[in-house]
Amino acid sequence: MSIPVAVSTVGDVFRHWARVQPNKVALRTLAGSERTFSQLDENINRITNRLLEMGVKQGDRVAILSRNSVEYIETFGLTKAGIVVVPLNWRLQPDELVRLIDHSASVAVIVEENFSETGEVLKSKAKGVSHWINIGGVQKNWLNYQQLLEGSSAEVQKSVSPKDPLCIIYTSGTTGLPKGVSISHAGALCNGRIASDEMLQMVQEDITMAVMPMFHVGGMWYHCFPSVASGCTTLILNEFNPAVVLNALVEHKISNVHLVPTMIAALIKLPQAKEVDLSQVRLIFYAASSMPATLLKEAMGIFSSCGFAQAYGSTEGGVVTVLDPESHLRAKTPMGEHLLGSCGRPMSEREIRIVDDEERSLSFGSVGEIEVRSPGLMSGYWNDEVKTRLAVHGGWLKTGDMGYFDGEGFLYIVDRRNDMIVTGGENVFPTEVEGLLYEDPAIQEAAVFGIPDSKWVEAVVAAVVLKPGSSASCEEIQSRLKEKIASYKCPKEIHIVDQLPKSAVGKILRKDLKSKYGTLGVATK
Repeated sequence: MSIPVAVSTVGDVFRHWARVQPNKVALRTLAGSERTFSQLDENINRITNRLLEMGVKQGDRVAILSRNSVEYIETFGLTKAGIVVVPLNWRLQPDELVRLIDHSASVAVIVEENFSETGEVLKSKAKGVSHWINIGGVQKNWLNYQQLLEGSSAEVQKSVSPKDPLCIIYTSGTTGLPKGVSISHAGALCNGRIASDEMLQMVQEDITMAVMPMFHVGGMWYHCFPSVASGCTTLILNEFNPAVVLNALVEHKISNVHLVPTMIAALIKLPQAKEVDLSQVRLIFYAASSMPATLLKEAMGIFSSCGFAQAYGSTEGGVVTVLDPESHLRAKTPMGEHLLGSCGRPMSEREIRIVDDEERSLSFGSVGEIEVRSPGLMSGYWNDEVKTRLAVHGGWLKTGDMGYFDGEGFLYIVDRRNDMIVTGGENVFPTEVEGLLYEDPAIQEAAVFGIPDSKWVEAVVAAVVLKPGSSASCEEIQSRLKEKIASYKCPKEIHIVDQLPKSAVGKILRKDLKSKYGTLGVATK
């Protein structure tokens, strides 16, 4: 097994590899920064001991707002002391971030210098935060991250259970009370092991690339963490740039990388993609959203020496299926082409069932809601037993996704019961955007939905009815909305209509809107 069996908490990961291979490079950046496994473990001890001296206690929450960095991984090392890490999505607006900081009751917030202005806004609005820490640069009345390294390098002396909370991952930002998914040490390691062994097929000699945002469960727990925990060297990129990524794959001899379909699409559009030697790339793992079959075929043709793997999972349910490289090869044949629409088969210790509205299990080929049971499930929603009970019953998680199994046991996702839109790997909830559109003084009714898009896989689109006597252009509505929410949540196109399609009981019919506008295309931005 790639991740040692004796490892039972995330802190054990850093201790183990610092002892077994202290001088091997664990983390590297394009800027030339490096940490060996020994240096990584020592820095973790220093910042953890320093925060403990400052009054941060076991069980306290520490939030981090940063792009991918070595310091991000070190912050997750705070879990050695039972401190719970709260990753923040840097694409959110300040008010959205304040809600998450307050909901998690974080006592310390670590902010990368590129977000210093946002940090000042958070500092002025967030409640109960005792320590504001800046990564890089100097900020008045902030503690600099480097000062944390003045702590003792002695091993952290705290007893942490595998069942203890490790981190809180937020799945939405402004839909009333936020939903914070609590993940335990045991849950993270369970998903890390299965990802490393059955999905990523990692070996200790791998050199992996971490370009997916670490605030995402997929970027951190289904790829970057399995790499570190398997003793591999990980190249960290703080943003996605197609040319930079392609060059880094070659120059750093990357053997394993996680990308979303939009990233793969951008890579294969580069003229040099057909010219460079990527024979050392053993596996391209894609997830976060499905990939159109035409795009996947093109990618498999250009990166012909690479294996491809896809997974299905969620923040709440962990990773549960894999469409492995062998299945992708089979999909190249006429008899196996249908597999490109599948997300694979269940992995070890993962159970999946398809149920109807009465919770009755359905047979192969029948579409129903996907429910998941595994040791990698979330511990629950942070401080929300009601939502936890609604989501998990009898050990089964209701995913909200609709799908079916074929006769060979491959799972197919056909729709999302909750109408969630996955655009460029990001989740967008229509009701959240609709609620803000209704705040616009010119709008009487609004409906938000997703339609197929060649760049983003799905694009966010809205249809609105203006109030009598009001006037507003699509651009004006978009401009006002962008002041309130992250740009990826803002509709790429807004259609002003006379009325919205509704059912007999007055419910807006999003499916009718999808059907009407889904074939028109979107001016993607």
